[in-house]
Amino acid sequence: MKEKNIDFVIPGDHLSFPEEYLSGKNTSESDYRIISVSYGGLNRDEKSLTVSVEHKDKAIFIENNDVVYGQVTKSDSRQISISIVGVVKGHEVLHILAEGHLRMNHDRRSNERNFKPVMIGDLLRARVIRAGQFSELTINGDGLGILKSRCSNCRDVLILKDGSLFCVNCNKWEGRKNAPDYGAPIFGER
Repeated sequence: MKEKNIDFVIPGDHLSFPEEYLSGKNTSESDYRIISVSYGGLNRDEKSLTVSVEHKDKAIFIENNDVVYGQVTKSDSRQISISIVGVVKGHEVLHILAEGHLRMNHDRRSNERNFKPVMIGDLLRARVIRAGQFSELTINGDGLGILKSRCSNCRDVLILKDGSLFCVNCNKWEGRKNAPDYGAPIFGER
């Protein structure tokens, strides 16, 4: 039986037998089989008789003015920590894991009793002010803000109603700095 020519492999895919090829980069020998331990393009080197898996990924870096997606993980009187999970590059959102801190400018609504710009657990879209190990972010600007939030009382998902967030379960109104597409974000569009 002739083996199919595989262009793209995922971890666990059977690549060959040790009698045919030697195990190369990103492969492992297990139970008399050579398997992939990574995803990528399959490379069979007929000269050295090795089989390997090559990555075509480029390193992704956050830069100033990039739009990022993340979740509020910690909030205290001094700073708000954000776990960044995506960055917009061109017309697509690329997966990235990074940390950031939200910079909050004074908002006239912040004096209102139920207005808190963000709460722990909120999903948001922000812009990078200063890139670095812990990037500085802002949600002030067009298209930026909270994309999904939960009630601080019952943890039910809040809906957008008359410009504010409302909990259907406990009839509670909450104020946040909402993105224009709150509740139905289209990733990659601002």
